[in-house]
Amino acid sequence: MIQTYHQGRFEFFVAVIVIAIIALAGLGRYALMAEDARVLRLEIISHHFMTGAANARIQYFVTNIAHKKSEQGPLTHSMQALYFSEQGWPVSVAGPIAEDYQVTDEDCYQLWQQLLQNPSPIAKGETIKSRSEYRVFARANNCRYEFMDGAAYFDYYPLDGRLVFSATGH
Repeated sequence: MIQTYHQGRFEFFVAVIVIAIIALAGLGRYALMAEDARVLRLEIISHHFMTGAANARIQYFVTNIAHKKSEQGPLTHSMQALYFSEQGWPVSVAGPIAEDYQVTDEDCYQLWQQLLQNPSPIAKGETIKSRSEYRVFARANNCRYEFMDGAAYFDYYPLDGRLVFSATGH
């Protein structure tokens, strides 16, 4: 009778180990899929951002043509003045764009707020510690929007309207 009890216990432990191995493999695969989905979410946000920039550009050109302005001024977008590059891409809310313009963290932050509908919270600055999932900071001639851990990012070049997406962990 005691021997049967030990044999049942052994079978139970083998079954638990097999189930644990299967669960561990499943959780590992789920973690990979969750990271891929997270990177895909930022890629979709980058597409929405570029769509917002293109829509603002169109509105800017249409407004200037309709009012027959030779000097292109700001466009009021979401109740805030938005200034554009010579090529018509949204650049800043701070003021007119000079030839030696250098993008700032504040410009990049405001573009995130202005061009996206219901934007996610974003931290401003490269070295900032925040609870936000995203951060934004200015580089030499572009705005970088990225995950706090740097797993993926996209760069927006406001003077010429380019957007480059990169998933660094893939």
